[in-house]
Amino acid sequence: MNDKVFIGSGKIIPTKFGELTKISFSESDIDKLKANLTNGWVNLVVKEKKDKVEGKPTHYLEVDNWKPNTDKDGSKSVSQFQQADSTSNPLHAPAFSTTVQEDDLPF
Repeated sequence: MNDKVFIGSGKIIPTKFGELTKISFSESDIDKLKANLTNGWVNLVVKEKKDKVEGKPTHYLEVDNWKPNTDKDGSKSVSQFQQADSTSNPLHAPAFSTTVQEDDLPF
């Protein structure tokens, strides 16, 4: 398992247009980002601090270094959620039927 990598800080800033999340990185944080690139990308998770201090950052970022499990033959294993048949899950079912029969045509 990979060690957790924490970088940057963030805080919620209220504005007249709603809340904004301000994220800040130091030079060493940028170096950590570069060190954790995978295929030119790095995924981050923004997490809220449990103990907040007035005027200090309220959030921190963790590098998401999750990778799918691979089988012995090198193929990626499929999670139980991906194995479900799309017709049994309404979220993955097509919004409308894509098959048209000739006798259904209005002309």
